[in-house]
Formats: sequence, structure tokens, C-alpha cells
Amino acid sequence: MHPPDLTLPPQLFAQAFPFHFVFKSDRTIVQSGEVLQRLIPQIIGSQLDQCFQIKRPIIQNANFAAISKQSHSIFTLKSLDSEMILKGQMMPITDSEVIFFLGSPVVTEISQLNQLGIKLKDFAIHDSVTDFLFLLQAKGKLMDELTEQQTKLKDALREKEAIASLAEARAKTVEQALENLQKTQSQLIQAEKMSGLGQMMAGIAHEVNNPLNFINGNLSHINNYVKDLISLLNLYQKNFPQASPEIINYMKEIDLEFLLEDLPSLVSSVEMGGHRIRDIILSLRNFSRLDEAEQKNVDLHEGIESTLLILNHKLKHDVEVVRNYGCLPKVLCYPAQLNQVFMNILSNAADELLETDIKSKQIAIQTSVNELNYACIRIQDNGKGIPLEIQEKIFTPFFTTKPIGKGTGLGLSISHQIIEKHHGSIEVISEVGKGTEFTIKIPLS
Repeated sequence: MHPPDLTLPPQLFAQAFPFHFVFKSDRTIVQSGEVLQRLIPQIIGSQLDQCFQIKRPIIQNANFAAISKQSHSIFTLKSLDSEMILKGQMMPITDSEVIFFLGSPVVTEISQLNQLGIKLKDFAIHDSVTDFLFLLQAKGKLMDELTEQQTKLKDALREKEAIASLAEARAKTVEQALENLQKTQSQLIQAEKMSGLGQMMAGIAHEVNNPLNFINGNLSHINNYVKDLISLLNLYQKNFPQASPEIINYMKEIDLEFLLEDLPSLVSSVEMGGHRIRDIILSLRNFSRLDEAEQKNVDLHEGIESTLLILNHKLKHDVEVVRNYGCLPKVLCYPAQLNQVFMNILSNAADELLETDIKSKQIAIQTSVNELNYACIRIQDNGKGIPLEIQEKIFTPFFTTKPIGKGTGLGLSISHQIIEKHHGSIEVISEVGKGTEFTIKIPLS
């Protein structure tokens, strides 16, 4: 018994594929998805080039036949009524002499939906773009919650600053006791913050690492399969050079020469992307180092590089980082705490440079071993510098020159305590208009 022939009526097509449309050989659009009809009311009966511009692939004469020949390509169309970009495939139906375009809007931010006049519910349930947009929406919600928590923490810190200001007027004994209490509080706050940050980084690294290992593990097989298939195709061409007209026409249609050239490079690009993600995950783990709460011999350059990678969003556009690394042996230290020091100093330097009008913004990092067998790390920027009266206060708990909500005044204070814990020293040399240099010295033994 043969199964019945099923033909979906246009109404069902319009609901199932809200962004599709169908046009005839004279390029007149005769059918469209529900959402497209809402966004472009005149779409039915209009010419293709009255509603859309074909951005990709490049077709010199975009007639019906030329579009049909590119049916194996991914098409990108721009709506002439709005900024909406559709991405999908042209599927010729030869029996009916029509072409069926099936695609979805290219949306990378939830905010774009309102600009384009569409909503999440407009997408078909089976459309993968919906999953991506829901992930973006979830990300936005999480960021809002994080911002709210940060605001509460900053409010609490401002309250503590007010209490500290009032306490300065008390007797010396009370002032000393309050100073000790402030140090303890600042350590607890920063330790809790870094612990939470470390746990979050480690969790993200773990969750991403599992699917990444699967992808990277299969990419090598894909690469080998592609090479084998290309070799087999070359052997066919070598041993059977006189192909049939049908094969020759199809080779031209799919642009076989370009395909054979581009496919290995595409696989290579995916491999490079996987390696880049792997390096980022490794840097997140190295920065948090939750499994290294005790002292351990570590490479300080590795900690500096992990910190720079995390700060890349600040540095990549305007700030040049110059590395002048010496030959440093591994140093016995608390790795996560030293990474915290590097983060505080480098982040402050980046913020300072990004607020200046200097054309060539630069952070120079130099490492060496001095004559007293200390590891020396110098971090220098060419920003506007720190006035002398402020230099004397920068390591004081809760002292900050940043606006309310931008800084807590704990970063350099905690850094100073961490370096003291390592029996080292941290010094600042700065001159207004000539930049700032922090020098960290840590004993090798």
C-alpha cells in the first residue's frame, strides 16, 4: 500500500515557515510566510527586486535561471523596507517553474527584534535561531541580576566608607582598632568576591570544555575524511578524465575547483577556533586556580598572560601591551593571590589610559631577577600619572579617586597585603604627565 501524497496548502506553509516566500520565473512573489506579509504588506504580487536585495552570493544578472544555478549556495537578502537581513536557501521547483526561499532573519542581539518589528514568537518552533535568541535573553537576565548584586555591594561599601570617615575622629586606640577591623573586612570581602569569581570561571570552563573536547576530537577525523575524499576525487579525475556532460555541468554548477580549495581551509579555520577557545578556558583556569590555595612553584609569566587575556576586552582596541620578559625561574607563592595583584594593577592602568586622549596608549611589562635573588615585575603605563599627595594614600583601605560606583578602594590595599604576605614589596613611582610604574618584588626562596 502506497502512502498518500501530501501537499501542504499555502496557509500551512505561511504558518510553518513564517519567513519564506515563493516567486515565479518572472520573479513575481506569489506566496509568503505570515510574518513577512506583516512586515512587507505589499510582498504578494511584487517583484523580487522590489522587496529584497541579494547581498550574497554575488550574481551579475539575478534572473530566475541565474538564481536557480546558485541553489547550493547560502543566500543573504536585505529587505528594502527595513534593515532586516534574511539568510537561507533558494530551492527551485522545476515542475512548477518557481523558486522557494526558506530562511530566517539574522539576529545577534535581542534589542534588534524591536528594531525589525518582530518578536520571539514570530519564529518557527523548529528554527534554530529561536534557541539562540532565548540564550541571549537568558544572558541578558543574568547580567541584570549580576548588575543588581554589584549595585548592592557598592552601596554596602559606600556605607562602610561613611562609617570609616566618622571613626577617624575618635581616639587613637579606637582608630587603630577600626583600621584593623577595616583590613579584616576588606580581606573577607575581596576573598569572597575572588572565590565566587574563581568558582564561576571554573564552572564555565568545565561546562564549555566537555563539548569542546568532543568537537576538537572529531575535527581531526573530519579533516582526514575531507583529505581522503579529495584524494579519491583527484584519482577519479586522473583515471577517468573524460567525464560525462552531466558530471561536467554539475562540477561547474557547484564550482568544484573552488570547493576543493576552500573546504580544507574551512576545516582548518574551525580547528583554529577550537584551539582559541581551549586557550581561553586554560587561561580562566590558570587565573582562578581554585585547586591551588596552598603555596606552589609557578611561572609568573603564565599568571600575567592569563590576566591579560581576561582584560583583553579593555586592551584590544586602544592599548598596546609591550612585553619584555626576562628569564624567571618558578616562584613559590600563592598563585591565585598574585594573579589578583596583577589584575588590580593592570586593570587600573587600562582604565587610566582609556580615560586619556593620548594617541599611543601603552602598558609595558618587564620581568627580571635582581642581585638580591628577588623576582621583579615592573608594570608601567604612559598615562597622566598620580599626584604626589595621592601616591601616599593609594595603599590605604577604601581610598579611591574613582567616581562612586566605579571603584571600592580595596584593590591596591589588598594587593599590598598580598605582597607583604609573600615577604616582598610593592612600590609606585609616578610623575604627573609622564605615567605610572608599579614595581613588585618577591623573594625566590
